[in-house]
Amino acid sequence: MSSHDQNEISPAEFQKITREKFYRAIREEAKPLLAWFSLTDDCNLRCRYCFADAHFCQCNLEQPPERKNDPLSTEDVYAILDNVAEAGTIAVQFAGGEPTLRDDLVDLVWYAAEVKGMFIALNTNGSLLNDQLIERLAAAGLGQVKVSVDGLKESHDWNRGKGTFEKAINALKGFKAAGVPSVILIMTLSKINYHELPETIALCEDLGVQFTMVEFLPLGHAHGKKDWVLTKEQRKETQRYLFKQQNKKGLANIIFENRYIVSEQEETKKILVEPCAHCGFFDFGVGCISGIYNYMITASGKVATGDMLHLEIGDLKKQSLKEIWKNAEMLKQLRNRENLKGKCGRCAYKYVCGGCRRAAYIFTGDLMGPDPYCWVEESNEDGTIR
Repeated sequence: MSSHDQNEISPAEFQKITREKFYRAIREEAKPLLAWFSLTDDCNLRCRYCFADAHFCQCNLEQPPERKNDPLSTEDVYAILDNVAEAGTIAVQFAGGEPTLRDDLVDLVWYAAEVKGMFIALNTNGSLLNDQLIERLAAAGLGQVKVSVDGLKESHDWNRGKGTFEKAINALKGFKAAGVPSVILIMTLSKINYHELPETIALCEDLGVQFTMVEFLPLGHAHGKKDWVLTKEQRKETQRYLFKQQNKKGLANIIFENRYIVSEQEETKKILVEPCAHCGFFDFGVGCISGIYNYMITASGKVATGDMLHLEIGDLKKQSLKEIWKNAEMLKQLRNRENLKGKCGRCAYKYVCGGCRRAAYIFTGDLMGPDPYCWVEESNEDGTIR
């Protein structure tokens, strides 16, 4: 059969076809392409949402901080970048804490981008930036920047501190003016601010920047704040809205983890079961990429499974990433979708989604447990959705 009419394909057959098409990529072709690198555990803000549980470091543009919580020297970071580049990492996202607290940040961007040839992104709260630093980062080869803006001014300043909204907006404008290729507003979405999503996307249009979002998780400073997490209904509403906006404004302008919406999109399902159709991992190819295409580097040089879960699996100051990536038992577990439990294990879409492993771990204590965020109902034994 060279093509399939999705109307004739049962969920059980959909699961079988997508397993054959994508599971090999998940299990046998996993590559450490993308790294989230926490350059410091220090931060100049005390955000209520902070999953990193960052150490507060009082400072300003005129008074640089003492880097008390940066175990990695400049040379250590260079060595780690050498290590991961050798293993095949092609993109690194510098984050924290607040990475602009490091006085060697421009040098690190330059080394990663110009010497190692990697695509370099920066996650920042924008509050410590000025035009000179922005221009130096752009000249060093910065390919992308994400500035945190959690809705409109009142909501943002409630979370991050008075006056931070204006600084974040100025940072977005500055990076745009400096010619950084990809300038993104990143919004942490919770019950508190999700109703501001349309206005925040409109703000992105006004600024001429891209939009992305992450969902709030009760970690770090927000440990125990489960009442701030979106309900399943709010999540479904949000995903449907973002998918419509993505179709309207383009994939590059509205960026979000859209694998959950696949169960409702017949055209996407049709593409997924076409034997010759190419689907990259950003196009529903394998769903959750934790331990499959991405990983985290902590501020002490350890390797962890993802950008929010500090489940350490190796030490880049003592081991090669190649060795860690090949042998870590936790990564082997993440790559085996047969290990998924509960409704995720029974779901017809598990080979193109896999659920959110960090959410599963946070709420169930099991890395392979069911994703509590997902609104898709459980599957029957024959693969049909209840």
